[in-house]
Amino acid sequence: MTAASNYHVAALGELVADLVPVADDAGQVCFAVKPGGAPGNVAVGVARLGGRAAMLGKVGNEALGRLVLATLVKHGVAAGGVVRAALGNTALAVVTVDASGDRDFVLYRAGCADSRYAPAEVDTGVVRAARVLHVGSLLLGQPSSAAAQRYALSIARDAGVLVSADVNLRPVLWRGPRAMHAAALEAAAAADVVKLSGEELAELSGQADIAGGIAKLWHPGLRLMAVTLGAAGALLATQHHHIQVPGFAVPVADTVGCGDAFMASLLTDLTATGFDAGSPDRLTWLARRACAAGAITAMGAGAMDSLPSAAARDAFLAARGG
Repeated sequence: MTAASNYHVAALGELVADLVPVADDAGQVCFAVKPGGAPGNVAVGVARLGGRAAMLGKVGNEALGRLVLATLVKHGVAAGGVVRAALGNTALAVVTVDASGDRDFVLYRAGCADSRYAPAEVDTGVVRAARVLHVGSLLLGQPSSAAAQRYALSIARDAGVLVSADVNLRPVLWRGPRAMHAAALEAAAAADVVKLSGEELAELSGQADIAGGIAKLWHPGLRLMAVTLGAAGALLATQHHHIQVPGFAVPVADTVGCGDAFMASLLTDLTATGFDAGSPDRLTWLARRACAAGAITAMGAGAMDSLPSAAARDAFLAARGG
């Protein structure tokens, strides 16, 4: 991080009110409001792990928007770059969880506040003050928010800020796979670091094996690709090395936010170590810590409030041999 950088990570993108199923003592399932949204989760994850994080985006000027903002601030995220909309509510996601804890989403984003996020609303000072700008692909689905994300990326590039991206495929939000794939590939092509699941890698690359998928999506500006594999762990790839680490067996409450916890850990450690990912040992260290962050998150309900602190991650790893 340069002396002029105030933030390890500035995350730009959607902030969402997740309705997460929670069973009471009688077994009755109710839905609890849990602030989320993949970029917001990454920002909170970085802050909880001891990094300096900021958030850029837009929420509704209503109770859910205020709750999301308050949660960011509670966890230490600088939220001055989040705009309160005069028109449009905060996006809503109803989360369903199967018996194994795997989640699915019913998303309500039509006309939401962040779909109207505009280039003029991007706090360019926050972008320039970051070591890494982290983005997703969902804002690319609407003309105004797509322009805002592209503008922020241009500012980041001009300022020498690195870019990370989570492709975050959500088919229910797109008119069809072609538009979704185009947005995901655009986000990946602009990034120095890319995260995607094994399923997303296969879908975007058209390759059945991981190595083939990585080769298909690799581009000259890419420094690191992270492929998450659920309970099987994760793989980190650079131009010269591919390493895979196993996952951690834990009791799963739900998997909401696990990938975001992984990404937050990865970005926090990369920025803290001068972006050192040059050796297999270093990649193994990064991947194991990121998998631990994801596993801890899986044990709690919801996303932001389940993300681990640095102490929790360290204790989790120490109990499993470091």
